[in-house]
Amino acid sequence: MHHAPLVLAISVTLLSTSAMGDDATYHAERGLAAATQWPGYASLCDLDSHMRNVNVPRTSSQRQRSAGDEHHHHGSRQTSDVDPLPPMQVFDNLFFLGNHSVSAWLYGDEDGYLLIDGLNTDEEAREDILGGMDTLGLDPSAIEAVLVTHGHGDHYGGADYIAEKLDVEVLMTQADWDLVETLGEHPRFGPPPSPGRVVSDGETLQVGDYHLDVHVTPGHTPGTISPIFTVYDHGEPHVAMLWGGTGFNFGPDVDTFEAYAASAAKMRRLSTAADVDVFISNHAKRDGSIEMMEALAQRQPEAPHPFVRENDGEALFTVLEQCALAQAARFRTDLSR
Repeated sequence: MHHAPLVLAISVTLLSTSAMGDDATYHAERGLAAATQWPGYASLCDLDSHMRNVNVPRTSSQRQRSAGDEHHHHGSRQTSDVDPLPPMQVFDNLFFLGNHSVSAWLYGDEDGYLLIDGLNTDEEAREDILGGMDTLGLDPSAIEAVLVTHGHGDHYGGADYIAEKLDVEVLMTQADWDLVETLGEHPRFGPPPSPGRVVSDGETLQVGDYHLDVHVTPGHTPGTISPIFTVYDHGEPHVAMLWGGTGFNFGPDVDTFEAYAASAAKMRRLSTAADVDVFISNHAKRDGSIEMMEALAQRQPEAPHPFVRENDGEALFTVLEQCALAQAARFRTDLSR
Protein backbone atom coordinates (compact mmCIF):
# COMPACT_ATOMS: atom_id res chain seq x y z
CA MET A 1 0.00 0.00 0.00
CA HIS A 2 1.17 3.54 -0.65
CA HIS A 3 2.23 5.68 2.27
CA ALA A 4 2.30 9.42 1.63
CA PRO A 5 5.82 10.72 2.32
CA LEU A 6 6.55 13.64 4.57
CA VAL A 7 6.81 16.66 2.29
CA LEU A 8 9.51 19.09 3.39
CA ALA A 9 10.04 22.62 2.19
CA ILE A 10 12.38 22.72 -0.80
CA SER A 11 14.46 25.79 -1.51
CA VAL A 12 16.71 25.45 -4.53
CA THR A 13 17.96 28.35 -6.61
CA LEU A 14 17.46 28.23 -10.36
CA LEU A 15 19.52 30.68 -12.34
CA SER A 16 17.97 32.53 -15.25
CA THR A 17 17.77 30.81 -18.61
CA SER A 18 19.99 33.50 -20.09
CA ALA A 19 22.73 32.61 -17.60
CA MET A 20 22.28 28.84 -17.54
CA GLY A 21 20.76 27.96 -20.86
CA ASP A 22 17.29 26.61 -21.58
CA ASP A 23 18.26 22.93 -21.28
CA ALA A 24 19.64 23.16 -17.76
CA THR A 25 16.63 25.04 -16.45
CA TYR A 26 14.20 22.74 -18.26
CA HIS A 27 15.71 19.61 -16.70
CA ALA A 28 16.05 21.20 -13.26
CA GLU A 29 12.41 22.25 -13.22
CA ARG A 30 11.34 18.71 -14.15
CA GLY A 31 13.54 17.29 -11.42
CA LEU A 32 12.25 19.70 -8.81
CA ALA A 33 8.64 18.97 -9.68
CA ALA A 34 9.27 15.29 -8.96
CA ALA A 35 11.26 16.12 -5.83
CA THR A 36 8.12 17.12 -3.96
CA GLN A 37 7.82 13.38 -3.30
CA TRP A 38 11.54 12.96 -2.55
CA PRO A 39 12.68 16.23 -0.95
CA GLY A 40 15.98 14.79 0.27
CA TYR A 41 17.19 14.64 -3.33
CA ALA A 42 16.03 18.13 -4.37
CA SER A 43 19.40 19.82 -3.87
CA LEU A 44 20.79 17.79 -6.78
CA CYS A 45 18.93 20.22 -9.04
CA ASP A 46 20.49 23.32 -7.49
CA LEU A 47 22.08 25.10 -10.44
CA ASP A 48 23.58 27.82 -8.26
CA SER A 49 25.69 25.58 -6.04
CA HIS A 50 29.36 24.78 -6.23
CA MET A 51 30.12 21.07 -6.48
CA ARG A 52 31.16 20.15 -2.95
CA ASN A 53 32.44 16.80 -1.73
CA VAL A 54 29.41 16.26 0.49
CA ASN A 55 26.49 13.87 0.36
CA VAL A 56 23.84 15.90 2.20
CA PRO A 57 23.27 19.68 2.17
CA ARG A 58 24.46 21.23 5.43
CA THR A 59 24.66 24.66 7.01
CA SER A 60 27.86 26.67 6.79
CA SER A 61 28.59 26.06 10.48
CA GLN A 62 28.14 22.31 10.02
CA ARG A 63 30.48 22.35 7.02
CA GLN A 64 33.08 24.22 9.02
CA ARG A 65 32.89 21.69 11.88
CA SER A 66 33.06 18.84 9.38
CA ALA A 67 36.14 20.30 7.71
CA GLY A 68 37.84 20.53 11.10
CA ASP A 69 37.03 16.92 11.79
CA GLU A 70 39.21 15.86 8.90
CA HIS A 71 42.21 16.50 11.13
CA HIS A 72 41.03 14.20 13.90
CA HIS A 73 42.12 10.60 14.15
CA HIS A 74 40.19 7.96 12.23
CA GLY A 75 37.44 6.41 14.31
CA SER A 76 36.13 9.25 16.48
CA ARG A 77 32.66 10.78 16.54
CA GLN A 78 33.10 14.52 16.26
CA THR A 79 29.90 16.14 14.97
CA SER A 80 26.17 15.94 15.47
CA ASP A 81 25.99 14.63 11.90
CA VAL A 82 27.19 11.23 13.10
CA ASP A 83 24.96 10.91 16.14
CA PRO A 84 23.55 7.40 16.08
CA LEU A 85 20.02 6.53 15.12
CA PRO A 86 18.35 3.68 16.99
CA PRO A 87 18.82 0.37 15.18
CA MET A 88 15.56 -0.93 13.77
CA GLN A 89 14.06 -3.98 12.13
CA VAL A 90 12.48 -2.33 9.10
CA PHE A 91 11.25 -5.54 7.43
CA ASP A 92 11.32 -9.18 8.47
CA ASN A 93 14.71 -9.54 6.77
CA LEU A 94 16.06 -5.97 6.59
CA PHE A 95 17.56 -4.01 9.47
CA PHE A 96 18.81 -0.42 9.73
CA LEU A 97 22.19 -0.09 11.49
CA GLY A 98 23.32 3.46 10.84
CA ASN A 99 23.40 7.05 12.02
CA HIS A 100 22.37 10.51 10.88
CA SER A 101 25.34 10.70 8.51
CA VAL A 102 25.24 7.39 6.70
CA SER A 103 23.25 4.17 6.61
CA ALA A 104 24.24 0.52 6.84
CA TRP A 105 21.61 -2.09 6.02
CA LEU A 106 21.65 -5.69 7.18
CA TYR A 107 19.86 -8.07 4.81
CA GLY A 108 18.84 -11.63 5.64
CA ASP A 109 18.18 -13.61 8.80
CA GLU A 110 19.99 -15.86 11.27
CA ASP A 111 20.71 -18.33 8.47
CA GLY A 112 22.88 -15.68 6.83
CA TYR A 113 23.21 -11.90 6.60
CA LEU A 114 24.72 -9.58 4.00
CA LEU A 115 25.90 -6.29 5.50
CA ILE A 116 25.47 -3.45 3.02
CA ASP A 117 28.13 -0.79 3.74
CA GLY A 118 30.37 -0.22 6.74
CA LEU A 119 29.69 3.40 7.85
CA ASN A 120 32.37 6.10 8.30
CA THR A 121 34.79 4.58 10.77
CA ASP A 122 35.81 1.54 12.78
CA GLU A 123 34.19 3.04 15.86
CA GLU A 124 30.88 3.54 14.07
CA ALA A 125 31.07 -0.03 12.77
CA ARG A 126 31.66 -1.27 16.31
CA GLU A 127 28.99 0.88 17.97
CA ASP A 128 26.28 1.27 15.33
CA ILE A 129 26.60 -2.03 13.44
CA LEU A 130 27.77 -4.57 16.00
CA GLY A 131 26.25 -2.64 18.90
CA GLY A 132 23.02 -2.21 16.95
CA MET A 133 22.86 -5.92 16.22
CA ASP A 134 23.36 -6.64 19.92
CA THR A 135 20.50 -4.27 20.77
CA LEU A 136 18.26 -6.08 18.29
CA GLY A 137 19.35 -9.50 19.51
CA LEU A 138 21.05 -10.44 16.23
CA ASP A 139 24.13 -12.63 15.88
CA PRO A 140 27.03 -10.94 14.00
CA SER A 141 28.60 -14.34 13.29
CA ALA A 142 25.79 -14.89 10.76
CA ILE A 143 27.20 -12.08 8.56
CA GLU A 144 28.59 -13.74 5.43
CA ALA A 145 30.09 -10.71 3.65
CA VAL A 146 30.17 -6.91 3.52
CA LEU A 147 28.90 -5.40 0.26
CA VAL A 148 30.30 -1.89 -0.19
CA THR A 149 28.03 0.06 -2.53
CA HIS A 150 30.81 2.36 -3.68
CA GLY A 151 34.38 3.34 -2.95
CA HIS A 152 33.93 6.39 -0.73
CA GLY A 153 35.18 6.41 2.84
CA ASP A 154 31.81 6.99 4.45
CA HIS A 155 30.80 3.55 3.16
CA TYR A 156 34.04 1.57 3.38
CA GLY A 157 35.40 3.26 6.55
CA GLY A 158 34.27 0.52 8.92
CA ALA A 159 33.99 -2.31 6.40
CA ASP A 160 37.51 -3.58 7.02
CA TYR A 161 36.88 -3.65 10.77
CA ILE A 162 33.79 -5.84 10.31
CA ALA A 163 35.50 -8.05 7.74
CA GLU A 164 38.56 -8.64 9.90
CA LYS A 165 36.63 -9.16 13.11
CA LEU A 166 34.22 -11.67 11.54
CA ASP A 167 36.66 -13.14 9.00
CA VAL A 168 34.46 -12.36 6.01
CA GLU A 169 35.10 -10.78 2.61
CA VAL A 170 34.47 -7.24 1.45
CA LEU A 171 32.69 -7.12 -1.93
CA MET A 172 32.94 -4.26 -4.41
CA THR A 173 33.00 -3.75 -8.18
CA GLN A 174 36.37 -3.86 -9.94
CA ALA A 175 36.01 -0.20 -10.93
CA ASP A 176 35.69 0.83 -7.31
CA TRP A 177 38.41 -1.51 -6.07
CA ASP A 178 40.58 0.35 -8.59
CA LEU A 179 39.28 3.65 -7.21
CA VAL A 180 40.03 2.94 -3.55
CA GLU A 181 43.49 1.65 -4.44
CA THR A 182 44.40 5.23 -5.37
CA LEU A 183 43.09 6.83 -2.17
CA GLY A 184 45.54 5.86 0.56
CA GLU A 185 44.78 6.41 4.25
CA HIS A 186 42.24 9.09 5.04
CA PRO A 187 42.49 11.08 8.31
CA ARG A 188 38.86 10.36 9.13
CA PHE A 189 37.91 7.14 7.33
CA GLY A 190 41.25 5.37 7.69
CA PRO A 191 42.67 3.11 4.98
CA PRO A 192 40.47 1.48 2.35
CA PRO A 193 39.80 -2.23 2.83
CA SER A 194 42.34 -4.71 1.53
CA PRO A 195 41.43 -6.09 -1.91
CA GLY A 196 38.52 -8.50 -1.66
CA ARG A 197 35.99 -10.13 -3.91
CA VAL A 198 34.83 -8.50 -7.14
CA VAL A 199 31.12 -8.42 -7.94
CA SER A 200 29.74 -7.64 -11.39
CA ASP A 201 26.66 -6.17 -13.02
CA GLY A 202 23.84 -8.71 -13.16
CA GLU A 203 25.39 -11.02 -10.56
CA THR A 204 23.13 -12.60 -7.95
CA LEU A 205 24.43 -12.91 -4.40
CA GLN A 206 22.94 -15.67 -2.27
CA VAL A 207 22.63 -14.95 1.45
CA GLY A 208 20.96 -17.63 3.53
CA ASP A 209 17.54 -18.24 2.00
CA TYR A 210 17.53 -14.88 0.19
CA HIS A 211 19.25 -13.40 -2.81
CA LEU A 212 20.24 -9.93 -3.96
CA ASP A 213 20.76 -8.82 -7.56
CA VAL A 214 23.76 -6.57 -8.21
CA HIS A 215 23.22 -3.69 -10.63
CA VAL A 216 26.12 -1.36 -11.43
CA THR A 217 25.11 2.29 -11.77
CA PRO A 218 28.12 4.44 -12.77
CA GLY A 219 28.01 8.11 -11.91
CA HIS A 220 28.61 8.79 -8.23
CA THR A 221 31.64 6.54 -8.67
CA PRO A 222 32.63 4.43 -11.67
CA GLY A 223 31.38 1.22 -10.04
CA THR A 224 28.50 2.21 -7.77
CA ILE A 225 26.14 -0.68 -6.94
CA SER A 226 22.35 -0.25 -6.68
CA PRO A 227 20.99 -3.66 -5.66
CA ILE A 228 17.45 -5.05 -5.94
CA PHE A 229 16.22 -7.60 -3.39
CA THR A 230 13.03 -8.97 -1.83
CA VAL A 231 11.95 -7.97 1.67
CA TYR A 232 9.02 -9.22 3.73
CA ASP A 233 6.54 -7.41 5.94
CA HIS A 234 5.05 -10.03 8.28
CA GLY A 235 5.52 -12.51 5.45
CA GLU A 236 4.14 -10.26 2.68
CA PRO A 237 6.78 -9.79 -0.04
CA HIS A 238 7.93 -6.43 -1.35
CA VAL A 239 10.81 -5.63 -3.68
CA ALA A 240 13.42 -3.09 -2.58
CA MET A 241 15.98 -1.08 -4.51
CA LEU A 242 18.87 0.70 -2.79
CA TRP A 243 20.22 3.66 -4.76
CA GLY A 244 23.91 3.17 -4.12
CA GLY A 245 25.43 6.62 -4.70
CA THR A 246 23.71 9.98 -4.68
CA GLY A 247 25.77 13.16 -4.40
CA PHE A 248 27.30 15.07 -7.30
CA ASN A 249 30.74 15.21 -5.70
CA PHE A 250 32.81 14.54 -8.82
CA GLY A 251 33.16 18.07 -10.17
CA PRO A 252 31.97 19.62 -13.45
CA ASP A 253 32.35 16.48 -15.56
CA VAL A 254 29.65 16.41 -18.23
CA ASP A 255 30.28 12.78 -19.18
CA THR A 256 29.92 11.64 -15.58
CA PHE A 257 26.64 13.52 -15.15
CA GLU A 258 25.33 11.89 -18.30
CA ALA A 259 26.46 8.47 -17.05
CA TYR A 260 24.62 9.16 -13.79
CA ALA A 261 21.45 10.06 -15.71
CA ALA A 262 21.76 6.89 -17.79
CA SER A 263 22.11 4.84 -14.59
CA ALA A 264 18.93 6.40 -13.20
CA ALA A 265 17.12 5.54 -16.43
CA LYS A 266 18.48 1.98 -16.24
CA MET A 267 17.22 1.52 -12.69
CA ARG A 268 13.84 2.96 -13.64
CA ARG A 269 13.50 0.20 -16.23
CA LEU A 270 14.77 -2.54 -13.92
CA SER A 271 12.68 -1.37 -10.97
CA THR A 272 9.55 -1.23 -13.07
CA ALA A 273 10.21 -4.73 -14.40
CA ALA A 274 10.82 -6.05 -10.87
CA ASP A 275 7.79 -4.24 -9.35
CA VAL A 276 9.98 -2.41 -6.86
CA ASP A 277 7.92 -0.64 -4.21
CA VAL A 278 10.55 0.08 -1.53
CA PHE A 279 13.17 2.73 -2.40
CA ILE A 280 16.03 3.31 0.02
CA SER A 281 19.57 4.65 -0.12
CA ASN A 282 22.64 4.68 2.10
CA HIS A 283 21.96 8.15 3.51
CA ALA A 284 18.94 8.49 5.79
CA LYS A 285 18.61 12.22 5.11
CA ARG A 286 18.26 11.56 1.39
CA ASP A 287 15.68 8.78 1.23
CA GLY A 288 13.56 9.91 4.17
CA SER A 289 14.48 6.89 6.30
CA ILE A 290 14.60 9.01 9.47
CA GLU A 291 10.98 10.08 9.10
CA MET A 292 9.84 6.69 7.83
CA MET A 293 11.45 4.89 10.78
CA GLU A 294 9.73 7.30 13.14
CA ALA A 295 6.43 6.44 11.46
CA LEU A 296 7.24 2.74 11.55
CA ALA A 297 7.86 2.88 15.30
CA GLN A 298 4.29 4.16 15.74
CA ARG A 299 2.68 1.94 13.11
CA GLN A 300 -0.63 0.44 14.11
CA PRO A 301 -1.65 -3.13 13.21
CA GLU A 302 -2.98 -3.37 9.65
CA ALA A 303 -1.60 0.11 8.85
CA PRO A 304 0.47 0.44 5.65
CA HIS A 305 4.22 0.08 5.95
CA PRO A 306 5.84 3.56 5.75
CA PHE A 307 8.68 2.32 3.52
CA VAL A 308 6.34 0.85 0.90
CA ARG A 309 5.97 3.59 -1.72
CA GLU A 310 4.80 1.74 -4.78
CA ASN A 311 3.67 4.84 -6.66
CA ASP A 312 6.77 6.95 -6.01
CA GLY A 313 9.44 5.16 -8.04
CA GLU A 314 8.86 7.16 -11.19
CA ALA A 315 9.28 10.39 -9.24
CA LEU A 316 12.53 9.20 -7.65
CA PHE A 317 14.17 8.25 -10.93
CA THR A 318 12.92 11.44 -12.54
CA VAL A 319 14.66 13.49 -9.83
CA LEU A 320 17.91 11.57 -10.20
CA GLU A 321 17.89 11.58 -14.00
CA GLN A 322 16.69 15.12 -14.60
CA CYS A 323 18.92 16.74 -11.99
CA ALA A 324 21.94 15.00 -13.51
CA LEU A 325 20.92 16.14 -16.99
CA ALA A 326 20.43 19.67 -15.65
CA GLN A 327 23.95 19.76 -14.24
CA ALA A 328 25.37 18.27 -17.45
CA ALA A 329 23.67 20.99 -19.47
CA ARG A 330 24.87 23.62 -17.01
CA PHE A 331 28.52 22.65 -17.34
CA ARG A 332 28.28 22.02 -21.07
CA THR A 333 27.12 25.63 -21.41
CA ASP A 334 30.04 26.81 -19.29
CA LEU A 335 32.54 24.84 -21.39
CA SER A 336 31.14 26.20 -24.65
CA ARG A 337 31.76 29.81 -23.68
